[in-house]
Amino acid sequence: MTKEAIRQLMKQKRLLLSKDEVVQLSKRIEDKLYKSFSNAESFLFYYPFKNEVTLLNLAKTLLESGKTVAFPKTEGKEIIPIAINNLSELTPGKFSIPEPPYNPQKILKAIDVVFVPGIAFDLNCFRIGYGGGFYDRFLAKWKIETKIGICFDFQVVEKIPATPLDIPMDVVTTEKREIRRKEWN
Repeated sequence: MTKEAIRQLMKQKRLLLSKDEVVQLSKRIEDKLYKSFSNAESFLFYYPFKNEVTLLNLAKTLLESGKTVAFPKTEGKEIIPIAINNLSELTPGKFSIPEPPYNPQKILKAIDVVFVPGIAFDLNCFRIGYGGGFYDRFLAKWKIETKIGICFDFQVVEKIPATPLDIPMDVVTTEKREIRRKEWN
């Protein structure tokens, strides 16, 4: 299948999930992530869009425990990681997705863990996003310790036709499993 065919199929499947399914499956994923990565100090989250896995409870928990939590601010075709103190700081931005206000003093220079949403991931930890290249550009430029792809298990396919510009994740976490790149086994 082409990237576009996979993208369309997975978007349709994800939109069929009920709100309750999204909440229940997301909670399982958040619990796994908390157990595996809560010892890190700085995190970049994303705001869930069109039935994506929601990690907002995890973001709130980490904020309350004194960790550095950031969300993407889009400027042109770039993602800028801006630290927040509270989820209430997020307001609708590009594509009507809530994001933090731009503040140069709150830009994270290095990030321990980035949670990356995707429409599909494969067993080699490559991803298909919405096609704008925002995350690939961001991941190529910023100092990041661990890249974690986040999706529901049905969004994992055997193989995605990756290009040299596609940046693989270190780990892909679903409600059922954790897929690690070979270097991470």
